[in-house]
Amino acid sequence: MAKDSTYDLIVIGAGAGGQGAAGFGSMIGLKVALIDKEAKNFGGDCLNYGCIPSKALLHVAAQFAGAKEAEKFGLQTSGKADFKKVMAYVHAQQEVIRAKETPEYFAEEFGTECIIGTARLSERREVTVNGRTLRARRIVLATGSVPRHLDLPGSDAVKQWDNESLFWELDELPGHLLIIGGGPISCEMAQAFVRLGSRVTLLVRGNRLLQKDPPKMGEILAERLRYEGVDLRLETEIASFSQPFQALLKDSGEEVDFSHLLVAIGRTVRTEGLGLADAGVEVKNGKIVADDYYRTTNKHVYVVGDAYGREMFSHGAEKHNTDLWTNLLSPIDKRHRLDNFSWVTFTDPEIAHFGLTADQLDERGISYRTIHQSLEHDDRAVAADFRYGHLILYVKTSWRGKGKLLGGCLAAPAAGEMIQELSLLQTLGKKYSTLTQKLYAYPVASRIHQKPARDEAAKVLKSAAVAKAMRVAFRLQNR
Repeated sequence: MAKDSTYDLIVIGAGAGGQGAAGFGSMIGLKVALIDKEAKNFGGDCLNYGCIPSKALLHVAAQFAGAKEAEKFGLQTSGKADFKKVMAYVHAQQEVIRAKETPEYFAEEFGTECIIGTARLSERREVTVNGRTLRARRIVLATGSVPRHLDLPGSDAVKQWDNESLFWELDELPGHLLIIGGGPISCEMAQAFVRLGSRVTLLVRGNRLLQKDPPKMGEILAERLRYEGVDLRLETEIASFSQPFQALLKDSGEEVDFSHLLVAIGRTVRTEGLGLADAGVEVKNGKIVADDYYRTTNKHVYVVGDAYGREMFSHGAEKHNTDLWTNLLSPIDKRHRLDNFSWVTFTDPEIAHFGLTADQLDERGISYRTIHQSLEHDDRAVAADFRYGHLILYVKTSWRGKGKLLGGCLAAPAAGEMIQELSLLQTLGKKYSTLTQKLYAYPVASRIHQKPARDEAAKVLKSAAVAKAMRVAFRLQNR
C-alpha cells in the first residue's frame, strides 16, 4: 500500500468526538486522517443542530420573556418575534464558533488531513473513501447519532421536525407547535417558542418531565412552563394522525390541531453504511458493541461520542477522548466511568445535575442521605424572584468516606454555572462540610450550597454539652 495511504490514526466523523480524537493525535505528531461526508458536518450535532443553535435561540427567547415580565412594572409590549431575524442571529453565532471547527482550520492548526467523502470500513484496519483505500494502526468511529421519529398510523403524511431540520429549514414562527417528548430538547424548545409567540402544546408519555433527574426538578419545570403558557400534558400519547395537521390522542380520543410537529423522543446510533460487518465490528440492538475501554469487537477499532451509545453529550465525547488517549498511549487501560458526570437542561430555571444519581447510588449499594434545601427564604432568590428554586444533595453516610459529597441537582437561574463548585468538590472526594470554610460574597445565589452544612453545624453548637463547653471557654478567656 502506498505510504500516503497509511496512517497512525483514521477518525470517521468530525463532530465533538471525532475532532477531539483527531486533534490530539495530530497535536502529538501522529499522522491522522479525519473523514466526514460533508464539510458542513464539521462540528457535528452540537454546533450544527444542537447545543449552540438551541442556546442561541433560548437567549433570544429570554429577551422576549424579560420584556413580558416587565409589563408588571409598566413597560408596554406587544407582538411576536420576527423569526427570520431570530434565526439570522442564531446562524451568526454558529458561524463565529464554526471558524475553529472547519476542515481548513484543522489542517492548518493541527496538520490533520481532512477528507470529505463517505467512509466505509473494508477490512479490519482499512477504510475506503473517494475510491482510495486507507490503512491505519487504529481507527476511531465517531459517527454520532440521529433523531428518532414517530412511526404511527398516518405519520408518513406528517412533516416531523427534529433538531436537525429545525435550525436550518424552519423559516417561520409556528402558529401552533406540537412537541412530543419530555426530555431536555422538548422542554427547552417548548419554552423558547412559547416565549417567541407560538402556541405550544407539549405531550409527554411519562408522568413527569426530565426522567433522569429527581421528580422535584420535573415538578418545578412543569409549573414554570405552564405559567408561561405551555399546554403541558403528562401521560399523554398520540394514537394516530387523522390529517397532516391533526393528531388523535390515545385514550381520550381528542383531536389536536397543529401547524408544526417537533419530535424529540431520543436518538439512535448511526450504524448504516459504515461497513461494520466487513471489519468485524458487531452491532447489537442498534448499537455498536463496545467494552468499557471503548474497544469494539475489532481490536483495531474504537468508538467515542454518541456512537458509543452511552452519554450523548458533547462533554461526554470529551471525556471519552480523555480515556481513549490514555488507553492508546499507556499499557494500563482506563475504564469508562463517569462518577463525576454532569448535565444541564438550559430552561428557565436551569436544571443542573452533577455526580451520581440516586438510582446509581442505590444500584451500587452506597449508603447516603438526601439533603433538600429550598431557596424560598434565600435573600438573592427573594430579591430576584426565584424562590421556587431547590437544591438536592447526596452525602455519604457509611464509615469510610462519611460526609463526602456524592452528587446532586439544582433548579435555579444559571444553575449550570452554580453547580460547578459542587462538582469539583465531589470530583476531589471532599466532604460536603468543606463548604463551611468558604466565604461567599453576599448575596450571591451559590451561598445556598453552604446553608445545609451551616445549619448542621449550628445544631452541634446548640447542643447542651457543646454550648456549655463554649461558655466555659469564653469566661476563661475573658476574665
